[in-house]
Amino acid sequence: MIKRSEDAAIAACLALLLEVSGNPKSGNVDREHDFGDLRYEHFIASAVGAFPAFLMVAESGKIGDGVLLAVEESMRWHKAGNVHFGAFLLLIPLIASWREGNMVEMAKKAVEMLKKTDYSDSLKVLEAFRMCGARVVKAEKMNLQSSETEREIREKKVNLYDWMKMAPKENLIAKELAEGYQISLYGAEFILNSDMDANDTITTLYHDLLSRYPDPLIVAKKGKEYALKVMEWARNATGNRERIRELDEKLLRDNANPGTIADLTASSIYLAIAEGWRV
Repeated sequence: MIKRSEDAAIAACLALLLEVSGNPKSGNVDREHDFGDLRYEHFIASAVGAFPAFLMVAESGKIGDGVLLAVEESMRWHKAGNVHFGAFLLLIPLIASWREGNMVEMAKKAVEMLKKTDYSDSLKVLEAFRMCGARVVKAEKMNLQSSETEREIREKKVNLYDWMKMAPKENLIAKELAEGYQISLYGAEFILNSDMDANDTITTLYHDLLSRYPDPLIVAKKGKEYALKVMEWARNATGNRERIRELDEKLLRDNANPGTIADLTASSIYLAIAEGWRV
């Protein structure tokens, strides 16, 4: 269980470190696979570098400031662009809610806190997005990539919760934030009920989630049809290490990285740690 603000910050760092270290993890950076512009070491540096932001959030509950500070602090320690933007969006409200004592109440409290944010929090998240250059699914309303979004946020005073509700249904991170971390709670239960070691638990959860949800980053890069095929391939591979290796190689060849599934795996690990799971 998390009993101190320091514990909440350490748990967030640990969740990110365990997620990226999981291997095999089809299509994503792990301890055996790098991309040309994104390496395993970048994720390590980002996870550890974000600690001051995580601690600030645990002590203050400031969500918009926390996301921006996490991006700023983490980028001081690596030369990559976006490494953990999606994971920071998921983790920061949970870190702010650490005092609730159990993962279900923590998830509920995180949504309550998001509802109490104001438009300045949205502006800080927008600044963080622009700073790291993250890739997202294009939205019809208040798209992160639109030059008009900042003006709309200011004029309509849109807080983070309402902004997340405007996101397209494919945006799993926005869905988690608006609907109470349903995927992450499922993932945490998966971890807590597993009798496998930490690595196999994490990679099995990752592929289970990959088989259940079309990854938004794959949708953005490769299209919805390809993302649905990835789900089918993951269903056929889950539980079979040789097939997972084959799927990993295929997604790497196709430059199809399920980054959002990795983010959801990290938030699942965080909630499991908060509930008492240990490596």
